[in-house]
Amino acid sequence: MIIYSDIISSRNNNTVKWAASLAQKKGRDSSSCFIAEGEKLSLEALDAGLPVTHIFISESKKAFVMEKLSGYISDTFYEKTELITLSDGAFEKISTENAPQGIISVIKYLDFFRDIDIIYKEDFFVLPSERIIILCSVRDPGNLGAVIRSAAAFGVEHIIITADSADIYNPKTVRSAMGSLFRVKISIVKDISSFVTALIDTGRRVFAAELSDGARSVFEVALKPTDAIIIGNEGHGIPKELSNQASGSVFIPISKKTESLNAAVAAAVFMWEQSKQTL
Repeated sequence: MIIYSDIISSRNNNTVKWAASLAQKKGRDSSSCFIAEGEKLSLEALDAGLPVTHIFISESKKAFVMEKLSGYISDTFYEKTELITLSDGAFEKISTENAPQGIISVIKYLDFFRDIDIIYKEDFFVLPSERIIILCSVRDPGNLGAVIRSAAAFGVEHIIITADSADIYNPKTVRSAMGSLFRVKISIVKDISSFVTALIDTGRRVFAAELSDGARSVFEVALKPTDAIIIGNEGHGIPKELSNQASGSVFIPISKKTESLNAAVAAAVFMWEQSKQTL
């Protein structure tokens, strides 16, 4: 295990360039690692026992950061994690924040996130009590992160996202989720149509969140803990063929002066209403 006593000052250092590459999906997938920036996310990752491989510290904030890490430092800590001090200039190269807090953690991809390929053989379908929400083509990483955070707040245990949604490891997703990414199960579905069919076959109801003919206010529907709600793309909503598969459509009544709600806000309202009715 390497513990850097010297400060890396070159922005062209190979380790610095590697860490900077994790801001992009190609770099993340190549290393199977992502970054969690800031004191809160870094400490939550350590508290959750996640595989933190590197912690980068800015020179000017080293004393502050080391004080925060003091409760975690041990011989076994150094067996798993490298502490690397960077000059402020080098640190800025790997930071994705406008006002860096001086600490960035590199974490291995999380093994409780899954790709669902063979729908009917997934153990997911023998877990009838699990509360879920489905995100279809939600492309904005900030929205995705906000939904993950709301899911944790309202007791939703499993988030299903389509493969064309925002990357769960995008720095904006990680930041918006505010640590909830480390606690909520997420599965990525390539064939959402087959998934919804399989879900309904288990006896669950799946509602499309949309304002369409026959849609009912979500506040007038008696929701069950096993009900799932599909949140669609920010601009295009839910594909027609998918909404046709749903058990029904629900909407959130809003002022006529407003066209629609942000996808993350709508998801939070739906999850809150289900939580209020069923918990």
